[in-house]
Amino acid sequence: MKQITLLGLLSCLLFLTPAFAKKESIKYPAFTIPTELKKNANAVVRLDQAEFTVYSPKNSSLKQKMVITILNKKGESYASIPFGYSKFMTLESLKITIYNSSGIQIKKVKDSEIKDYSYSSAGELIGDSRYKIYESLQKQYPYTIEYESESNYKGLFVYPSWRAYPGYLVSIENSSMKVILPEEENLRYKCINYTDSISTCTENHVKIYQWGIDSLPALKREPYSTGVLSQAPQILLAPLNFEMDNYPGSLESWNSLGKWFASLNKGRDQIPTDEQAHIIELTKDCQTDTEKVKALYEYMQSKTRYIGIQLGIGGNQPFPAEMVSEKAYGDCKALSNYMKSLLKVVNIPSNYTLVRAGESNSFQHIDFVHDYFNHVILRVPIQNDTIWLECTSQKMPFGYLGTFTDDRDVLCVNNEGGELCHTPIYSMEENQQIQTGTFTIQTNGNAKAQITTQFSGIQYENIETLYSTSSAEEQKKFLYEEHINLPDFTINDYSLEENKSRIPSSVLKLDLDVRNYASQTGDRLFIPLNQINRISYVPKKLKKRLTDIRYARSMEDRDSICFILPKDYKIESIPKKKIIESDFGYYQRTIEVLDNKVYYTRIYRKHKNTFKASRYEEFRTFRKELEKADKLRLVLKKIT
Repeated sequence: MKQITLLGLLSCLLFLTPAFAKKESIKYPAFTIPTELKKNANAVVRLDQAEFTVYSPKNSSLKQKMVITILNKKGESYASIPFGYSKFMTLESLKITIYNSSGIQIKKVKDSEIKDYSYSSAGELIGDSRYKIYESLQKQYPYTIEYESESNYKGLFVYPSWRAYPGYLVSIENSSMKVILPEEENLRYKCINYTDSISTCTENHVKIYQWGIDSLPALKREPYSTGVLSQAPQILLAPLNFEMDNYPGSLESWNSLGKWFASLNKGRDQIPTDEQAHIIELTKDCQTDTEKVKALYEYMQSKTRYIGIQLGIGGNQPFPAEMVSEKAYGDCKALSNYMKSLLKVVNIPSNYTLVRAGESNSFQHIDFVHDYFNHVILRVPIQNDTIWLECTSQKMPFGYLGTFTDDRDVLCVNNEGGELCHTPIYSMEENQQIQTGTFTIQTNGNAKAQITTQFSGIQYENIETLYSTSSAEEQKKFLYEEHINLPDFTINDYSLEENKSRIPSSVLKLDLDVRNYASQTGDRLFIPLNQINRISYVPKKLKKRLTDIRYARSMEDRDSICFILPKDYKIESIPKKKIIESDFGYYQRTIEVLDNKVYYTRIYRKHKNTFKASRYEEFRTFRKELEKADKLRLVLKKIT
């Protein structure tokens, strides 16, 4: 047998080590994730490192490294991260690597596998903003995806901010950020839900800011929640002075930010001469400024259509009014500027207004000047009144904003700069759903029903689909599948009347055949008193409620239903009057009997409010009472 010397053995091991090490090299194995970070999580952010460097008001860069372990199919959305680029932001590099559950590399994503798209959401057809995204095909869970990127910016008036959580049901192992900027520059920041210290130092004539956080468990969405932003540690970042495309600006105040937007819009309010003449003719018989604003708004709606456009100084500058006049289209900026220009022809001043649109109308920190905005509307202050105009919709009632932009702080741009204003808060008396109906109950439990419902204010949007389509087929589909809360019915006829006033309203009339509305057991009929507007949702029990309970808006429902009973039955049992009164809401149910008719009336009110998380069980009890009160039945017994 050949002897192997110690020297020979070491030589063999040294020779084998590089290949062996390469084969066995592991990164981010899933089994090292702490158990507490897997709880309630579909994905885990293993590492999120960002380094933002400011070279001057015109130039900066961002280096990022993000590592995410996808635990299951529900976490797939976190595997694909979009990386934007445009005239003002170049994506210098993007590397993507995938590892299996053991942490062994299984794929380096090729450039050809990364898709490149134009931002085309919400009807946008024109723009120079694009993004790259890798759509993962990996289905063996868990797996880990690593992103490494570098972007350069040509002018920024909002710095990339830091937020620990990308969303619900994601835990965080480590997240950190470093900001480097010249000694003479100022970094403005605001900490939200972040109480740890921020490390600061100065080295070689640059300022360095660093912070981070470790081991954050996943957040679960809570019913009636104030949202993930109310819980997530985050730090908003912004410069004091900035410059984009030779437009210098300042974030010293809301007024100075308004001045910057005003400078972008300067000289873009010219209406063609022939259209000016038409505008004057169109408004010559109007008796008030309100009538003139309404006439021009409806003219603008009839002439233009919305197309999302992201051109001009990073999507912040509107197309000139002349171009909108010629092309008959524009985005929210262009259409609002066009409407402003039309009003200028008849000497009515207005404010180009920036708003954070969408359902979430909270968590704008007005004490920190920043760009929270994603939409533009128009504010028209007139004698003892203010008219708000949504200029992107061809069907929006005049002077009505709705849930997209109601009740939030906005930046109104004027000749002197900008000022914060607040959009309308619609009251309970305005946000109503009033329902009347007649149910004729037959001896077999079937019913014929005529129901009339009036919707107003915010509740006008309950049947928005019916306004947005003239197709009878689409309208019926909505009524069958989404609106009418009955188990088995046929629509014989329906009609819709719409009143597009400042507080819009509509009336929907339905003629229905309802099968098995009342259930039969022996010689008894059980008739639901409230099947068409029933409260049935009770939020689930939580070990510990984290967020406050929020009612975003005040609303009132009123129901009055007459039940015509079959003549060969008599009433055996009838529910009593019920009142539930709480700061969570008010509920009243009354029932009256006259001959063979039962009159059921119901009122439910809730006020815009926010309640402490500690009251969650009390809130659940209130919802349970509502659910119980709404499902009681009238009992009839057959006359023998």
